[in-house]
Amino acid sequence: MKRIALALLVCQATVACSSGTKRVGSQPSWRGGKAPVAATSAAVVKTTFAPTSEPATRYNEPLQPPPSSPLGDAVIAAVREAAAKAGVPAPAADARLFRACAELAEVVPEDGIAGYGVVAFALQRQGIIEPTRSLLVLWGGDDPDTIVEKLRPQLPDIVAAGATGRLGIGLARRKADGTNAIVFVLQTSGVATNPIPRSLPANGSFSLDAVVDAHYREPELFVTHEDGTTEQIALEIGRAGGFKAKVACGKHAGRQQIEIMASDAQGSAVLANFPVWCAQEPPLSFSLNAPTEAAAPVTADDAEKRLFALANRDREAAGLPALQWDDRVAAVARAHSEDMRQTKIVAHISPTTGSAADRVRAAGIKTGAVFENVARAYAVGEAHGGLMDSPSHRANVLSSKATHIGIGVVLGAEVSSQREMFVTEVFIRVPPKVEPARVATIVRDRINAVRPIQVNPRLTSVAQELADGLAGGKSRDSLWSGVKKKLDGMNTSYARVGSVTSAVADLDMIDGKQLVGDYKPDDIGVGIAQGFHPEIGDGAVWIVVLMAEKLPKR
Repeated sequence: MKRIALALLVCQATVACSSGTKRVGSQPSWRGGKAPVAATSAAVVKTTFAPTSEPATRYNEPLQPPPSSPLGDAVIAAVREAAAKAGVPAPAADARLFRACAELAEVVPEDGIAGYGVVAFALQRQGIIEPTRSLLVLWGGDDPDTIVEKLRPQLPDIVAAGATGRLGIGLARRKADGTNAIVFVLQTSGVATNPIPRSLPANGSFSLDAVVDAHYREPELFVTHEDGTTEQIALEIGRAGGFKAKVACGKHAGRQQIEIMASDAQGSAVLANFPVWCAQEPPLSFSLNAPTEAAAPVTADDAEKRLFALANRDREAAGLPALQWDDRVAAVARAHSEDMRQTKIVAHISPTTGSAADRVRAAGIKTGAVFENVARAYAVGEAHGGLMDSPSHRANVLSSKATHIGIGVVLGAEVSSQREMFVTEVFIRVPPKVEPARVATIVRDRINAVRPIQVNPRLTSVAQELADGLAGGKSRDSLWSGVKKKLDGMNTSYARVGSVTSAVADLDMIDGKQLVGDYKPDDIGVGIAQGFHPEIGDGAVWIVVLMAEKLPKR
C-alpha cells in the first residue's frame, strides 16, 4: 500500500479591502504544514491547464451530489463526523467541486503552492463563484482509508474556521510509480444567486437575484470591465438580505469581473468574485507559466518595495499619478499585518485596533480619506494579482483620490519552501495645491446649477477674509465678530445674510445642493483658502459661502 504524504495546504489568495467608510474583510485562509513527500520519481509538469470536461455554461446551477465512489464516500463521512463534533453544519458534497478537484490534481505542483489564478480558473469553469477558503493537497496512493486517515487530523481546524458550505475531492495519477496528487476542498458560501450566464452576446445583460446569509448586511455589487474601469452597480434591496440588479455588457466586450460583497463583524467580505464574458466565449485553458514577479519574497522589505512598484506600474498604465511612499502610514500597515499574522484573521476590523481609519487616527496622521487592502498570499505576484482581480480592491489601488501609500508585509510560516505573507496596503489623501480662484468658480457653478444666483464683490471679500482665517488655524468664533461687523454694514441692502463653512480634501466632494440647503439667496460671496484642518490635515480646502437675501422693494 502506498503511503500518503501531506504535501501542502493552499488556498486562493485571501484579499480584503476598505474604502472610506466601507471596509472589506474576508475570512482567513486555513494553511497547513508540509510533510515529506513519499515519492521516488518526478511528477509530470504541465505548462497549460486545459481540462477536457465540458465547462459550465452558467454559474450557480442547482447543487448536484457527486457520483458515489469509495474515496468520495469515505471523505464525505469523515467530514460529516468532524462537523458533528464541532457542532457546525455538515458541508454538502458538490459535484462541481469534485470535478474541479480532479482537474486541479492534474496540475498542482509537487514542491510549490497552487496559484490563485489556476484555482480560480478551475472553479469558475465549473460554475462556482465563491473564493475557496481551504484547499488541501496530498501525495500518495489511492486507498480511501489511508487518504482519510491523513485528512482526519486537519478537519477539526478547517470546519471550526467556518469552511462548512461545500466539499469536493479528486485525484490524478502523476508519477510512473503510481503516486497520485489528491486535492481536497472545503468551501464557504455566503450568498445564493439565481443561475448566471458565463458569457453574454454583444450588448447582452442578465438579471441578478441574490440573498446574502443572515449575518451579513449592506450587500454591494462591483464590476471591472475589460478596459480596467470599475463601477458600482445599483441594487434593488429586498427583505432578509435579498437584492436584485441588472448587469449589462453595454459598450464593453471581453472579460467583465463581477464581485459581490457584504459586511459582517469583521468588515466587508468578498462573497463572490467571477468573470462574465461579453461578446466572447470564456477561455478553455489557463497558462501555468509563472511570471517573474510571482517569485517568493526574500524579505518583508523586498516584498513591500515590489508591491509598491506594482501598484504604481498599474496606476501609470491607467493614466494616474504615482503614489508617494509614506513611512508613517507604512508603520500603521506593518502593525496591522503583524496583528493578522498573530490572529490568522485577514480582516480590516481588529478587536484591539479597530478599523483602518481608527489605526491611522491613533498614529496621529491627519487625512481626508483612508483606503485599505489586506491580503494573505505566498508570493508578491499572487497578492497583487488577487487584489487587482477584485473590482473593489482594484478600485483602491487605482483611486484618483489616493495620493500616498504605506505597505506593511509580515512573513509567517513556511509552506513548500515559500513564506506566508500577510499584506496591508493603506492609502491616504494629502490634498494637492489648488488655485483658489478656480475652486471658487467650481463652487459658484455648482450652486448655480441648484439655484440661479448673483455674485456680490463685497460678500466675496468678507467670505475670503473668513476663509483665510480658518485656513490659518483660527476658530470661527474668534473670527465671527469682525465678519459680523462688516455684514452689519450691508444692512441697507440685505434683510439677512447666512453663512456656510466647509472643508474638503477632494474637489469632487463639493456639493452645491448641500452648500445652499434651504436658503434662497439673491446674492452670494465665495471665499476659498487652503490650510490645516484638524481631521483632514494640511492642504484642506476651506470653503466659505455667504448667502444674502435682499430687502423687499418699497
